[in-house]
Amino acid sequence: MLRRRLIAVFALLVPIVAVAVFFLTRSSPDPADDTFARYAAAWSGGDDRAAAALTDQPKAAQTRLAASRKGLDGAKVKATVRSVTEKDDAATATLAVAWDIPRIGSWTYRVKVPAQRVKDVWQVHWRPADLHPRLTAATRLGTSVKAPSRGRIDDRQGRALMAERSVTAIDVDTSRVKDATDTAQRLAELTDVDADELEQKISAAGKGHFVPVVTLRKAAYDKVAAKLQKIPGASTAPGSEPLAPTKDFARALLGAVGPATAEQVEKSGGRLAAGDAVGQWGLQAAFDQQLAGTETRSVVLRDVEDGVVEKTLRRWRGKQASNLKTTLDLDVQRAAEQALGTTKKKVALVALQPSTGDVLAVANRPSDSTLDRALTGLYPPGSTFKVVTTTALLRDGLSVDKTVPCPQNEVVDGRSFKNFEGEAAGPVPFRTDFAQSCNTAFISLASRLSQTALPDTAKDFGLGESLKLGLPVADAKVPEGDSQVARAAMMIGQDRIVASPLNMAGVAGTVAAGRWHSPRLLDDDPKQSGPRIAQASTLRDLMRAVVTSGTGTALASLPGFVAGKSGTAEYGGGDPPPTHAWFIAFRDDLAVAVLVENGRAGGEVAAPIAARFLAGI
Repeated sequence: MLRRRLIAVFALLVPIVAVAVFFLTRSSPDPADDTFARYAAAWSGGDDRAAAALTDQPKAAQTRLAASRKGLDGAKVKATVRSVTEKDDAATATLAVAWDIPRIGSWTYRVKVPAQRVKDVWQVHWRPADLHPRLTAATRLGTSVKAPSRGRIDDRQGRALMAERSVTAIDVDTSRVKDATDTAQRLAELTDVDADELEQKISAAGKGHFVPVVTLRKAAYDKVAAKLQKIPGASTAPGSEPLAPTKDFARALLGAVGPATAEQVEKSGGRLAAGDAVGQWGLQAAFDQQLAGTETRSVVLRDVEDGVVEKTLRRWRGKQASNLKTTLDLDVQRAAEQALGTTKKKVALVALQPSTGDVLAVANRPSDSTLDRALTGLYPPGSTFKVVTTTALLRDGLSVDKTVPCPQNEVVDGRSFKNFEGEAAGPVPFRTDFAQSCNTAFISLASRLSQTALPDTAKDFGLGESLKLGLPVADAKVPEGDSQVARAAMMIGQDRIVASPLNMAGVAGTVAAGRWHSPRLLDDDPKQSGPRIAQASTLRDLMRAVVTSGTGTALASLPGFVAGKSGTAEYGGGDPPPTHAWFIAFRDDLAVAVLVENGRAGGEVAAPIAARFLAGI
């Protein structure tokens, strides 16, 4: 009886146990699934060692996993198991692989990864194709970046101001250096590099390295090529770089191209990497993306031995660079550079076309400075501002034939003003006061003008307008004078009045054209003009007299109708205070402004530069 009961109970338990085993088996992870999941997780987490440990060739797998991650520029990967098929002691997983590659972005594909069970333990069967279906034992993953040829900066006629030109890089191959001091000194004599600094770099580099020395333009290299070959360790490599016709040519304006700095890389939002060629200042920096275009980037298979690209797996095509067309004129710019010469003084010259406002030339010295004082420097304009002052006086009814005495001193509310050299022309017509730039005569007329007369008139000459040229420019400031003394000083371009050489070239251009035209630097800059200046004809005659019989006789021998105005602008303290030298001029449809910092008198220092410039056109 008991036996029959036990048999019955057992009969009831068998199906229950069977069902339990069935459900427990279904709910527990399959060992192959588990291995694939751990492999994918370790690979995704960057733990190549852990991923490799799950394979049947841990050392080989770890080496190849790390090599491909490095080859993809340190990319991050996310591997996800999509499906697993299992039969007996073999299994295959389909992995969805998504790489996030620096400067390239997302690259996705699927790969089949096999596994086999050995002594009840599943192992991924390692082979290069586990990383990518087209990988072999002889290849690895890598990237390739090809930049388009950089765009040119052109002048108004499409002539290249800055384009790819031949250069030769000079390096030192330390493995061939016998005496670091000798090599450094001989290279310094040929290339003007610092011998001591170069010697230190050579010694610090050790054998078997290349030390950069300098990159020379073709003409400069050709002069020293034969001597370079005789220097132990000297090595040369031809190439090309975006360059202007000469080293000095519009350097502060055009800019230069060089390796991206850490700061530029950080600010680029992933567009740049260390060492990329990028505009460093000027137009090259302001329009870098247009001039550089975008790189064509690829994921490739490279030979594991020599790194040569064997096959392209995926390509992201870049955008071709485009040229930048400016309003500059190659010939006018050359004349500007020749007029400034090789001086180390702080000098700026701006030339523009009065009828359009097109900027034709921008030159600065010293040429090794990246400061574009021609466009961004603000200085008291001194007597060049008398063009504006005279316009306001003419509008108030002053006749140029009216006798306006030019005494040695003029006192306003207790402040004594004098002429630059302390001269006194006596009672002369106003036209003579203008030609001779008599400060005291102008100051004596200050009471004729309202507080707003000079700021309002200045706006008709573009002084006070907000200028937009695609790169930083300074705006002139002509505030209202807040006292009798201030308004007296404003009559001769002093007090708080400041302007740039670009601004003052615009003043000369306004007289020449009869109205102000907003300066334009790029071919597609908007056009803007001011009201017509009814007094322009009279101003032309007055400025012509400056050249024929006044402070601008340095230009008297030039052909054509040449007119101008000198300026000697005081700044800072001292007795007498230091001065900047100015001269503005025009001939036909060309206007120019010259500034020489600490240049003393405009007629003596700045006018000859303007004369050389106009003579060179």
